[in-house]
Amino acid sequence: MSPAPLDQDDSLLTKEELLWLEAKGQTLHRSGGHVFFQEGEETDFVLLIRKGHVMISAGRPKRMIAVRRAGEIVGEMAPLRRKPRSATVEAIDEVEVLLVSAARWIEFLQRHPRAALAQLVAKDERLEQATRKIAESELAVERRLALALIELIESGLGQHTGDGIVLRVSQRDLADFAGASLDSVKKIIRTFKSAAIVSAARQRTVVRDLPALGAIAAGERTASA
Repeated sequence: MSPAPLDQDDSLLTKEELLWLEAKGQTLHRSGGHVFFQEGEETDFVLLIRKGHVMISAGRPKRMIAVRRAGEIVGEMAPLRRKPRSATVEAIDEVEVLLVSAARWIEFLQRHPRAALAQLVAKDERLEQATRKIAESELAVERRLALALIELIESGLGQHTGDGIVLRVSQRDLADFAGASLDSVKKIIRTFKSAAIVSAARQRTVVRDLPALGAIAAGERTASA
């Protein structure tokens, strides 16, 4: 019987599908900075993120494309396309992943058509995300940086504290993610700090006024307004 169309709220993996993968895969624990694979490499395993966050980047110079978190799958197309990796995947913090070989991943998709459809939906959503980033590249750098900060927070990377939402990423990473020069980002961060929207230190940015940041991202105001 053919699988039913997926609803928007359907899980990427059901409990039963996850148990099947866990029985076939290998659990790995890695610290922040560990590179699971590089753009251009010819590796074909799949990673299911269980804990922590990974950064997806590509290009020369490197551009941060996205952040993936627990419950998401990365590298899922390599076993199917049999082409070199299209991006680099690097741990941002302490990460636990389930590594699934190419052969087991293909077997999984063949045995679980619902999960295969869910992968297609997820792939389409990521394509939409990439398309939005191309459109955002035409925006003013200040707005792009605000959008980047909000996207990182929405990815689950931000830690909510009494001081604000803490993002443990460098300004170099923010520049990569926003598609801007490091000098431009440093200048805008100073403007954001003067407006009490963020505070910043080494490897750490604290968002103190999320509504103001959202207004900048939407093009409704600037940091100096």
